[in-house]
Amino acid sequence: MRIPDIAFFDTFIKYDRLREKDLDRYTRELASGKKILTPSDNTVDNIRSLRFKRLTSDIQAYNRNIDMVKTSLDVAESTLGNVVDAAQETRVEIIQLLNTGVLDEEDANVLRDYFESMKNYIIKQANVKIGDSGLFGGVKTQIDAFDTRGIYQGEFVETTVPVSKGVELNTTFNGVDYLGTIPSGVWNDTNSNNIVDPDEVSNKIGIVKALDDIIQIIDSGELYKLHGYFSDMGYSSSSDPLVAPTESGTLTIKYGSYTLNINYDGDTADPTNPSTLDELVNAINSDPTNQYIEAFVFQDRDGVYRLGLVAKNDPSIPIEVSDSSGALMKRLGSVSPILETFDKGFEGVSAHRSIIGTQINVADNIKSQNELVNVLYSELVSKIEDADYAGVISELEKSKTAYQALLASIAQNKDLSLLKFYK
Repeated sequence: MRIPDIAFFDTFIKYDRLREKDLDRYTRELASGKKILTPSDNTVDNIRSLRFKRLTSDIQAYNRNIDMVKTSLDVAESTLGNVVDAAQETRVEIIQLLNTGVLDEEDANVLRDYFESMKNYIIKQANVKIGDSGLFGGVKTQIDAFDTRGIYQGEFVETTVPVSKGVELNTTFNGVDYLGTIPSGVWNDTNSNNIVDPDEVSNKIGIVKALDDIIQIIDSGELYKLHGYFSDMGYSSSSDPLVAPTESGTLTIKYGSYTLNINYDGDTADPTNPSTLDELVNAINSDPTNQYIEAFVFQDRDGVYRLGLVAKNDPSIPIEVSDSSGALMKRLGSVSPILETFDKGFEGVSAHRSIIGTQINVADNIKSQNELVNVLYSELVSKIEDADYAGVISELEKSKTAYQALLASIAQNKDLSLLKFYK
């Protein structure tokens, strides 16, 4: 009587499939180097791996952004450094001019040309570009940030990119801040909120504004005005109303112990108080108590009519100006000597150069941290996914041995019969 072949066949098929499955798995693990071949192999580890991979991908994107940011920051810092160096050199010449004046017309023209060249150089630096994209025009990168007068024509919104979770750094910059601009031109209260907003005035590079004023004074030949005080802003015409028709106030001018009060209003039809820049200048100069201060209308190189004041005697005594209602000063801005205007612009550039330097350090530190974290995440993914070659090879050899034993067993026992055991 024969043992049914079907029983051996079923047993062979069962273990054959198991051994072939093991052989196939270990072979694929060795070929791919991965121990998670399908999500169902280990759902929990697969999810963990996917999460770490996503974090690694984010870090790589952050580092690409850092490389882009570093280019912008390095160029911006270098550019502002050039402006600072040029300003420091120019300031020495301004102080020498204020202290000694000029020897003759030829000397004045040499200085004028020097200041003009430095002004143009600073404006050129302010319009620096990377490729065809300007750095200091905010999000408006396709035009020069500053026109040929040094007046800002970019946007106030900057472009930033993320370099880490919750951290963003600049790729473009608001030139109003970074180039040390000063309110200039004529105030136009477009939103009628009675506040001087940055987009309602011209914003001129402070260093350039001071140089333009110096050049204008040299051209006029009235070099004593170099020691004067000038309003930041002014009017399109010296006969324009000082303030709105319903506004009024008192302009107070102090020179040492002397104080001069001039009432003003915006009613040009009423001759009681000065209501235009011409009338204000005349009221200051014609006041019977005033023996110390000369007022004048200063038309700058941009065509704006501004208030000018200069000491008749000792220019080392400061002139201070205040306004009881603030209505006039909103239109004039601050009243400062030329060197103070220059220094305001210089300090603005210098301070924001330091800010860029800080951002460069932040970018470097974050990139180092990102690279370290990226390595850690990559190692975690490797521990979860990568095959242990020594262990896999060992298991593969075991499976081969087991499979060979299965084949040998089947070969020996496929023709078994009870008659072979009968004696």
